[in-house]
Amino acid sequence: MKYSFKIFSVFGIPVELHISFLLLMLLIYTVAILNLAPGVDLTAALLITLLFVTVVLHELAHSYVAQKYGIKIDRIILLPIGGVSAMEELPEDPGEELRISIAGPLVNFVIAMICYGIYFAFIGFGSYPYIFEFLNNFALVNLILGVFNLIPAYPMDGGRVLRAILAGRMSYLQATETAASIGKFLAIFMAVVGIFWNFFLILIALFIYIGADAEYKEIMISTILEGVKVGEIMTQKVKTVTGETTVEEVMKIMFKNKHMGYPVFEGNKLAGIITFNDISQAKHGDEKKTITKFMTRDLVTTSPDEPLTDTMTKLNKTGVGRLPVMENGELVGIISRTDIVRALEILKLKKGN
Repeated sequence: MKYSFKIFSVFGIPVELHISFLLLMLLIYTVAILNLAPGVDLTAALLITLLFVTVVLHELAHSYVAQKYGIKIDRIILLPIGGVSAMEELPEDPGEELRISIAGPLVNFVIAMICYGIYFAFIGFGSYPYIFEFLNNFALVNLILGVFNLIPAYPMDGGRVLRAILAGRMSYLQATETAASIGKFLAIFMAVVGIFWNFFLILIALFIYIGADAEYKEIMISTILEGVKVGEIMTQKVKTVTGETTVEEVMKIMFKNKHMGYPVFEGNKLAGIITFNDISQAKHGDEKKTITKFMTRDLVTTSPDEPLTDTMTKLNKTGVGRLPVMENGELVGIISRTDIVRALEILKLKKGN
């Protein structure tokens, strides 16, 4: 199930709205219109809406600078706790990461300065007190948002700035581990404070803790697998099936060989792949039907010379469990998530020794 949907594109980057964000905004406007909670009126609802507009600008600033360094941005997702820019890769140069990370909070500070400038320039006229109060509040929330994002809690902007600084003095992996550890510690502290003060702070702490742990693991895996090619760990002796194979027959093959996916040939041509997930779509009475009715024809492949980290990205993006390995138009192997996990465990032991 897809939990976010595209609302527009900027700089060629799709901006998506998460369903939880939409539900939150509907709740806020319902409370404001029906006057269900003190202090939550239409002015407050409008302020919250504009705050999330600044979140878009904040993430676009990150994305714009990242694109200047040749880093592709897949999408920007708007969540109730802020925005996320999904980068295809992390910047290799610590200086680049520093500038990318600082760009978002800088936008918030600029917006705050503009609002304060207008506020102090026209406050003396006093004709529209509500507008001046709104400008003051909007400037304040941007100032708070900018400062909050600079807290050195990885993976927030401040944590990335910290990692960029540390990466100039130690390895990238060590810098990530240190920044992630600090981020986790601050997340635990925020969660404890949130218990006694504000439940929303607990949600932010959970996001920081999970994000810090996930990104550290991603960097660790990329570091360990650096330089490893697909051909070094792929399974070379590949069991294949033909398009005439029935659902019943392929189920027996899966049970016998303990593999959940097999390339499918039609004549001498690789036509697709059949997996246990594909077969599970078959209904009662389909046992004698050929697997061509159920197999996946839209193939994503790799090659023996492709970096293993790139293949991992393909597996994660497509959500499949294995990829055929092709060379000069011929099937030379197959690589699965299990193969990668096994290689990762072996390489971790080697590097640990």
